[in-house]
Amino acid sequence: MSEQVHIRVGEGRKSKWDTHATEEHADKYGSVSKLIRHAVERQIEMDAEGGPEPTGDGSQSVEANGRIDDILNGVEDNGSALEAIEGRLENIHDTMISQGGIPDSVFSDVYGALPTVKDGFENADKDAIARKFGETAGEIAEKAGISELEAARALVQLHYEDEYSGVEMLMTREFDGPRYWLEVGK
Repeated sequence: MSEQVHIRVGEGRKSKWDTHATEEHADKYGSVSKLIRHAVERQIEMDAEGGPEPTGDGSQSVEANGRIDDILNGVEDNGSALEAIEGRLENIHDTMISQGGIPDSVFSDVYGALPTVKDGFENADKDAIARKFGETAGEIAEKAGISELEAARALVQLHYEDEYSGVEMLMTREFDGPRYWLEVGK
């Protein structure tokens, strides 16, 4: 019974291996899988025989640029792994937002970025306050350093939650989107 082994490598290395196995030495390997099996068996034989003698600087004398190629391939593989992690984090982030799970730090950032209306405007109507002080979710998002979608979701929740009292919102036909502000002392 045979088992499958999965290897993650960077695009450059994969392309190099594929070209070597299927174009340059198609008669000997024909596929990347056969090339890898051959390389692993050869390495096992070399290790059993004692392998190549290391030079004084710690490198091996198999190939002139072998160590540099290994380092470059390692850097490329690390880059690919980081891209994969970044992709997974973006998916987690998007899932959290789409399911309404907004981190507390986003609420704090949005709350801190709200324009504030202090004393002296208690009797002013909301239209006047919204025109003078109110900002859109996009403007607040830019100040908070988050996406507009995160800010919009957080603002709606902040407006309706008792914990963050004083968050006001107004939407009229003349505005391109709801305007938000924080009334201090409410």
